[in-house]
Amino acid sequence: MLPGSLRSLMHRFGFDVTRWPHRPDDGVLDWALDAVLRSREINCVIDVGGNRGHFGERLRALGYRGRIVSFEPSPSTLPVITAAATKDGRWEVRQVGLSAAAGTAELRLHEGPELDSLHTALPGVVDQIPIMAETGTATVSLSTLEAEFPSIVAGLDSPRVLLKSDTQGHDAAVLRGAGPGGMPPSVVAVLVELAAQPIYSDQPKMTEVMDILLDDGFTPVAFQPLFQSSDGLRMVEIDGLFMRSATGLPDYGPGFLTATAATAATGSAGSAAPA
Repeated sequence: MLPGSLRSLMHRFGFDVTRWPHRPDDGVLDWALDAVLRSREINCVIDVGGNRGHFGERLRALGYRGRIVSFEPSPSTLPVITAAATKDGRWEVRQVGLSAAAGTAELRLHEGPELDSLHTALPGVVDQIPIMAETGTATVSLSTLEAEFPSIVAGLDSPRVLLKSDTQGHDAAVLRGAGPGGMPPSVVAVLVELAAQPIYSDQPKMTEVMDILLDDGFTPVAFQPLFQSSDGLRMVEIDGLFMRSATGLPDYGPGFLTATAATAATGSAGSAAPA
């Protein structure tokens, strides 16, 4: 295991050292996120479920220098992310959660504050994930992406937005809060947490969250497991990165034609009569 400082230094020069063989999805999200930020010239990131500010710090480590607006209602983590943002002139924190409708709700607090949620844990989950033990609740304010969006992008001549949502089971509601017309056109990419095995009550299946994005014109860029079952193989939660086409039209790329040509060539060679 490389010391963290050495690994960070290597990352700045575009290198890494990993165990071999390794999972093929290890590190794919950082690569994909960096590629989307650069190729689509993202200048505003909406960080829903900012928690302690890890995602904002991750963006800065990737070289992103644009606007960040984080939404974090939890009193457990708000002071930490606020302190991180205060040191950064282009990072704002709003003490409100996002949902499908504005209002108030009870946020369940946990021993692991990264798991604070508007949903209760399913029976038996705490036995396997002890930090999901509840420590109390807090009444929090909720808004919607539709209501917040104009002020988020205010002052940007040509907003190009990446939306990140990690809300412990509430991500479908966050996406629906964009309004009946779906995401604003200036939202060009979405990074969202997907539940392969739900751990909260009323947590939507990953297919429901994906359908909201697919129906809104987004297509997948990359998936990376957040953590797996005890056998290390079955996924529990996954980060999924989605992006809209720059032209608004389907783009099937040259790969399909190349693969088809290769298959046809193989088929032709296999059907040739022996000499």
